[in-house]
Amino acid sequence: MNKAFIRPLILVALAVILVEILARLIPASDNKILPVKKLAWLESLEPQKTLEAADTTIVKEAIAIPNDLLPLQSFIARMNNPAENLRIAYYGDSIIEGDLITGKLRQELQSTHSGSGIGMVGITSIVADFRQTIKHTFSRNWESISFMSSGKKTVPLGITGYTYIPRNYYLAEKVIEPLQLDSLAVSDTAQVASPKPQKESARFYVHYNPWVEYAASAVPGGATNFKKIRLFYSLGTDSSFVKVSYDGAPSIKRFLNSQLGVQVLDLSPVNTCKKIRLEFSAYDPLHLYGVSFDEPQGAYVDNYPIRGYSGMYFQRIGSDILTQFQQNLHYDLVVLHYGINVSNYKIRNYGYYERGMIRSIKHIQNALPGVPILLISAHDRSIKQGSEYITSPDIPYLVTAQSRIAKETGCGFWNLFTAMGGVSSMPNYVNHKPSWAGKDHTHFTKAGADHIAEMLLAYLKGR
Repeated sequence: MNKAFIRPLILVALAVILVEILARLIPASDNKILPVKKLAWLESLEPQKTLEAADTTIVKEAIAIPNDLLPLQSFIARMNNPAENLRIAYYGDSIIEGDLITGKLRQELQSTHSGSGIGMVGITSIVADFRQTIKHTFSRNWESISFMSSGKKTVPLGITGYTYIPRNYYLAEKVIEPLQLDSLAVSDTAQVASPKPQKESARFYVHYNPWVEYAASAVPGGATNFKKIRLFYSLGTDSSFVKVSYDGAPSIKRFLNSQLGVQVLDLSPVNTCKKIRLEFSAYDPLHLYGVSFDEPQGAYVDNYPIRGYSGMYFQRIGSDILTQFQQNLHYDLVVLHYGINVSNYKIRNYGYYERGMIRSIKHIQNALPGVPILLISAHDRSIKQGSEYITSPDIPYLVTAQSRIAKETGCGFWNLFTAMGGVSSMPNYVNHKPSWAGKDHTHFTKAGADHIAEMLLAYLKGR
């Protein structure tokens, strides 16, 4: 090497090391003028620890766990008779957001059993723009409470896993700028060191009533128009009302029922409509649960996603509320599709999850006697090790725990992990043309969700 380059090379190396040291010492700052992001350039050069692999025996056992259709025989008998009506409550986490999996199931079942409508829809949704089977817009001044809402355990939830309350305000994050201390007024100058801005949830009051609007969507799994429309709610008073507008026409005021328990208001139009808008008083704290778009006959699959939810604690939906919904919706099958939100590559014992899910399922069974439940296992999920994506080592343990949950509670069981191809099948889904899964190696694409739905139908038909 030319010696003339040695000195500059050493200086550059020292500069890099010095910057790395300073980057580690300087705290991150969220100020608006000069935000500072925490840097650690050399961490990427440190050798990564090798993950502890799953026990090979457990892996083999998880892949070999058989599906169990026996507890679902009453539903399968109805499914195999096109003259029978069908209704499925499909619960899941972000895997089914946007009507993924359920939209394809509804499309396929309605092609053989008839039916028009997408079933129950919430008042608000964090994925309303993503969902294609209905056009759904709403105002901001709704309080939406779910399994994931902290400090709201006294608010009973509806069968969708949500309760919506009209408000004259909405909540949003507000940046609280810190007070600037006068350095001349304090003896300890350390107190003057720039405190960080804080963010907190704040109420923003509005002067309009909360509203929600639904428009029909002719995509597969959707509906070209609305025929039968029902609003589900509780805690109405003698003065409670909803203003209803069909296809942009002037609104009509309908008064609500003040009786206890889940109430149903039939909002079906005289003629079919393509759009309905509902408006409630901002000062009437009703409990709204959702709107059902269906008909007396046919097949319906209700999409009930709750992002980040584990599937435990279904007790938040009271038994009486579940029973009252069942009297109106007549479910023939409940599907529980959870697991990924408890998955952690370090865990080998999912005993706590087994106990929580067993309590959840027994609660549903007691409230909906005779309605079979299908438990779908966690799917293959990859994590990155070095330059490769591998199955998270805990997945076989989780799938095994879920099979024990199904056996203990008498639920049907579908081993989705095995149906996908078992260990390291997720990269094949990501690389499939078209892609069946996203680059996060966790979530399915629309094409992938349709593929999962087709495999689920084949499983239910015993193929």
